[in-house]
Amino acid sequence: MYRFITQFIWILVPIFCIGSEYRTFTDQQGREMEAKVTQVSGDDVFIERSDRLATKVSISVFSEEDQGYIHQWALEESLKNGAIEMRFCDRESDKSSSSCGGIKSTTYDAHYEVVLKNTTDQAIGNIRVEYLILKFTDEVAAKKRSMGEMERKKGTKQIEQLLSRSEKRLATDSFPMLETQLLSGWRWSGHDGGKARESKDKLEGIWVKVYVDDLLVLEDSRPQSLVRKEVW
Repeated sequence: MYRFITQFIWILVPIFCIGSEYRTFTDQQGREMEAKVTQVSGDDVFIERSDRLATKVSISVFSEEDQGYIHQWALEESLKNGAIEMRFCDRESDKSSSSCGGIKSTTYDAHYEVVLKNTTDQAIGNIRVEYLILKFTDEVAAKKRSMGEMERKKGTKQIEQLLSRSEKRLATDSFPMLETQLLSGWRWSGHDGGKARESKDKLEGIWVKVYVDDLLVLEDSRPQSLVRKEVW
């Protein structure tokens, strides 16, 4: 079963590493061997035979089906090892202010921008970005911050293709934001002792998961403690 491999062996040494699962590979002449992929480098693939010996082979010697398997394996390995980098920042729209009844109110919209970068020399397709955002809605005239409410919002963005060495910017859904300030010379009605004269909504964090097809390749949050404190 291993005779055909001797025609294109470049390296034959024992190895001890973890790669893919053993499977049956077929060459262009229909000959078969049991092996698993351990590394792909350019047009060559390193495989470990079922007898624990390793060899480097040109990918082109295999059947089209096996070549597709090897390229997919290489892509998944690169995705697991930093093929995509991610960063995010918060964005705000222009603010609009008005005053009424001694209260100055400022409204605007806020969202996060997620930036994905392909660090490889090949395009990556069918990328799905899922996110969870936390927004704190501050209560006007609250005596303590805990009187406000935390809002959770999930969303999904799709990228058909991320070209090699390129970036893609994605805007999440926006939240309406409010800031209030009690004007000078005014006081809250009733017993206003301890009531805050200002309130301010705030984006508290974002948690992002990046999938290629159905493979989770990247997960991060800001702050990083968010993944430990929250449930997806």
